[in-house]
Amino acid sequence: MKKITIFISLVVFSILFATGCSSADIEKIDVYEMESFSIIKEDSLTSYTDSKDVNIFIKVFNNAKKEPGIVDIADPEYQVQIGEESYYLWIKEEQGTIMNVNDTHTIYSLSKNSVEKVYDLLN
Repeated sequence: MKKITIFISLVVFSILFATGCSSADIEKIDVYEMESFSIIKEDSLTSYTDSKDVNIFIKVFNNAKKEPGIVDIADPEYQVQIGEESYYLWIKEEQGTIMNVNDTHTIYSLSKNSVEKVYDLLN
């Protein structure tokens, strides 16, 4: 019984620690306009430091839905830096897709509500 209690306590602590650090430590989101997968447009950096804006990006990217299959996609419109992670972003008024820079075989789609929030921030 004692082992189970310790195990459950460790699991709960780990979950609380991971979720607490995921957004609390991030104070800035950097967004670059892209020319291609490997070329960032010159002087295109926009930094978001307002905590409301930062939290919007974090929530939207955390709630993106993984899409099945192998990806073959056009050059990204943006590169978004969230803490240590970097993502490519394709976004239009009604559709959005992200891809982790370190996993270019998987895409994630954004909900319509998420697209509206990010699109408004970028425009």
